[in-house]
Amino acid sequence: MHLGRWAVRVSASVAMAAAGTAQSFAQPAPAAAPASRPGDASGCELHVWPSKGLRSVYHGFFHGGIVDGAVTGRDGYREVPAEPLSTAQQVELIRAAALQEVFPQAHYAIVIHSEPQSTVAIRQTPTRLATSSSPCYAELLLEDVFFQEDIVNGASLKTLARFRDFGAADRYARQFGAWAGTSLLAFPPKDPAGTAAGLTDLQNAFRSNLAKFAIALQKSDTRGSARTK
Repeated sequence: MHLGRWAVRVSASVAMAAAGTAQSFAQPAPAAAPASRPGDASGCELHVWPSKGLRSVYHGFFHGGIVDGAVTGRDGYREVPAEPLSTAQQVELIRAAALQEVFPQAHYAIVIHSEPQSTVAIRQTPTRLATSSSPCYAELLLEDVFFQEDIVNGASLKTLARFRDFGAADRYARQFGAWAGTSLLAFPPKDPAGTAAGLTDLQNAFRSNLAKFAIALQKSDTRGSARTK
């Protein structure tokens, strides 16, 4: 079955990530129930949002597959566990990821939100997405998390993340967005006996993508503010 126009756009974005393309983006809305991790006395805050859950895409020789075909159990796709990387699971993985050790904002208090932002909110709201009077405020948003199967390159987890730096202002002064990808070796599981190993593989890839995005962000800092578009 061929993809519709929307699905083609999604597949093209994921293909860009598979090729290792990191690029900047522009634009964002409301907030959710946060869990804080203390920083220093400066009052700086890094607010973090998970994505809506795991999505999927397939690339074959002659055409793409059904967007979200694997995670919705469509015929012709290998079975995957139910909700393999839900929003709530992402929150727990983010909470355990020691973001202060890998992100440049090491002294910021980490505020993790339990509900995702919508794509429209992420891309169209230039102001702070959380109510905060912090004198230095930044946001990390996971916009999309994709399980990708490729007839040539195998399975991988792709993550589209955006970082927005506001300083003391209400509107962001800088935004950086990039795809990060990690190969999957045990997901999707070949049989029920491999479910636990498959889910561990997926969670490790999620953590890896957070670290890879942090490295890309640090490199962008050394080149100056990333362009938005």
